[in-house]
Parts: sequence; C-alpha cells; structure tokens
Amino acid sequence: MVGAAGVVGAAGQWPDVGTPTRIVLVRHGVTDFTVAVKLDGRGGADPSLNAEGQRQVRAAAAGVRELVGDDPVAVITSSLQRAVETGAAIAGELGVLPVVDADWDEQSFGDWDDKEMAYLAARYPQELLRFRNDPHYSRPGGEAHVDLQARVLAAFERATAAGSTVVVATHRKPIMTVLAHLLGIPHERIWRLATAPASLTSVEVWADGGTSVAFVNDTSHLR
Repeated sequence: MVGAAGVVGAAGQWPDVGTPTRIVLVRHGVTDFTVAVKLDGRGGADPSLNAEGQRQVRAAAAGVRELVGDDPVAVITSSLQRAVETGAAIAGELGVLPVVDADWDEQSFGDWDDKEMAYLAARYPQELLRFRNDPHYSRPGGEAHVDLQARVLAAFERATAAGSTVVVATHRKPIMTVLAHLLGIPHERIWRLATAPASLTSVEVWADGGTSVAFVNDTSHLR
C-alpha cells in the first residue's frame, strides 16, 4: 500500500507518513590516487585530498548546507583521511563536530591496494572480472564485497537510528552498497551506479522501514 510518503508499508498496514530520517551520502573529494585511477582501500596508502579535492569538498559543504537548511544535523565520516577531511569541511560549514565510524571505510583491496586499474586490467584480467562479479571473492589480505556489505549496512542502520538528518562522508563502494541494498540491485550491476568525487546522494528512511532514494550523484555544487 502506498501513502502520502510514496513508500510501501508492511502488508495490511498504512505506511508511515511522518518525517523520515534523511541520510546524505557524500563521496570524498579527489586525491592524487583518484586522478591516477589507483585502487585505494582500507589498509592502503590512505592519501589526503589534493588541492582540487579540497576545493571540491568546500563546494560540497556549501551544497550540503543549502540542502539541509536549519535542520538538526549529525556528521559521520569513515576513518580514512580523505573522508575525514571531507567530513571536517562539511561539519565546519554546519557548525557541528564530526564522528568517525570506520565501518564506512572503503573496501580493502588487499594486494591490489595502491595499484593502477590499467595495470590490474593488463595483469589480472580474469581476476578483475571475478572481483566485479563475485561478491565472495577477495584478494589476499583484502575484503570480499559481502564483508564490506555487512559492515556498511550495519553502519547505515546506526545512522538511520539517529533520526533527523545525518551526513556521511564516505567512499564509492559504501555508497553503491547502500543504494544496491535499498533498490535491490544485484552485485554484478552495482558498477552502473555513478558516484563521482564530492557528489551528494540522499536517501530517506521512515520508522516503519519504508525507504526512498531522493537523488543520486548530484554534482551541481561543483559547477
């Protein structure tokens, strides 16, 4: 059944039409690794934002401010430096203190961390295809998608329990993972979801479990 909130409630029940929790997912700005198209996961080199990335997150912070207005807001970041810096810019714009939750960290790519994608495609073409298509595949010392999914969705549940509006500074795979979960997208298709550096993605969660993806990959603040 669909009510005014536009979400489906439990069978035989009217859906919750109250105020949802809004989660704004912000991908970090670019680093030198982003520019070089290198994998940079949990356990990798952990670079800081470069000059362009710093410009991007200042713009993203202004975009978040325009989006949330005067609503009470919490800011959460992953533990990786580029997300911490992104979250700090947003929290500073909003006048709040960010909280670190390492479950929002990027996937660990094991022995592929810090490697360029062109190198991996040339050296490990079959393994790279398996990595993209098999959620149970992991590199030595790395993390399978199912393990990433478990921790990210646990972090998402904690964020939604906070109520009101929560801004999360995080990474490409965690954002894709949340969207795939909410939209029922299978693992081999999540790569079709665009999540540009310093982009904003917003989802809404109602108390009865109803969800709505408001928008994805908004980069209008960067133009």
